[in-house]
Amino acid sequence: GRGGGGGAGGGDGKGGSKGGRKAKQRGAKDRAGSPDDVGDDGDDANRSEALKQVRRDNGKSTMTLGEVMPHVLEFARDHQGSRFLQSKLDEASPEEKQRVFDIIKPHTANLASDQFGNFVVQKFFDVGTVDQRKELVILLAPKLLTCALEAHGCRVVQKAIQHVPRESQLLIAQQLQNDVLQCIESMHGNHVIQKCVEQMPPDSVTFIIKAVEFDAQKMASHMYGCRVVQRLLEHCAAHQLHTMLDKILGSIDKLATDPYGNYVVQHMLEHGRVDDKRTIMHVVERNIVEFSKHKCSSNVVEKALEISTIGEHAGMLEVERADLMNKVIGVEGDPNPPLRQMMDDRFGNFIVQRLIEHSRGNERERLRMQLQQCMDTLQTSSHGKHILNALKKENMV
Repeated sequence: GRGGGGGAGGGDGKGGSKGGRKAKQRGAKDRAGSPDDVGDDGDDANRSEALKQVRRDNGKSTMTLGEVMPHVLEFARDHQGSRFLQSKLDEASPEEKQRVFDIIKPHTANLASDQFGNFVVQKFFDVGTVDQRKELVILLAPKLLTCALEAHGCRVVQKAIQHVPRESQLLIAQQLQNDVLQCIESMHGNHVIQKCVEQMPPDSVTFIIKAVEFDAQKMASHMYGCRVVQRLLEHCAAHQLHTMLDKILGSIDKLATDPYGNYVVQHMLEHGRVDDKRTIMHVVERNIVEFSKHKCSSNVVEKALEISTIGEHAGMLEVERADLMNKVIGVEGDPNPPLRQMMDDRFGNFIVQRLIEHSRGNERERLRMQLQQCMDTLQTSSHGKHILNALKKENMV
């Protein structure tokens, strides 16, 4: 889309971007995600011989997990050492895993916040037993909020939410429930709240819904809050969200033109109640020229056209769709219908292309005739060529 950044949210622990959220792959790719080493050789004198050897071997060490057991904590806090442990834990016996677990257990919270140690804690949520995972959550609980708000700790909390049984998820929720807004407004914490919505049963995230609905419009237009609202729309039933949705519906015209709010409006068109979609389409129709020529709200217009033509509720939105198409194309004899005001605009021309793509029957012929009358303008304008290409693609020229 063309509507500003910060939409659907980032991957585990990342701070920015719409759309760019991809969970890290397990195994080797996970280890490859560790940060670059720091202070590479400066403190070599203080390292154990085992760690020096592993660092010299640079990922090709033949040492066993048993040989480095006395140095597990040192390894966990080192770039190469952390990768070595992660690799060995993938293939370790249950007994070896338990020995490593017993060593890191008293240091879990500190390791979770460490730039290299956090990957070892995460690894136990991948390869540990259910009991080990549950115990890690209990150990993290007193510092869970602190971890959730940190660059490294938030990754551990997200991994925990993803891999622990429901009782442990509820313990995590309990630790966060009084600080939901602080987490949402944090570049790291917002990913933890998103993960709660994605992974926990819908009836377990009421504490998040309540926090968001307290100031729903602010959350919908917040750089990170908009992501949480979108996750709620994706994963919760409409009856859980009715207060939040009603508050957002009262601000559609403002949110549609907002760099972050426009993503929420698009999501409501995708996932909302039929009546919500009708309300939004009425707002789009009333503001069609302004919305179509605006960087953010033009995305909302495109989404409205799409969902009312091929969306799951398209059959129930035929009246609203017809009203919108008629408004854009204009009545016969109108010298300056919205369509003409949109054609040569850098955002509006995209809407005209979508109109061509989604038009049908009588409206398609009326649209073609209107554009036919503007051929000279389309051929000479900077954006007209895109519309001409769309007409050719649909065999309308």
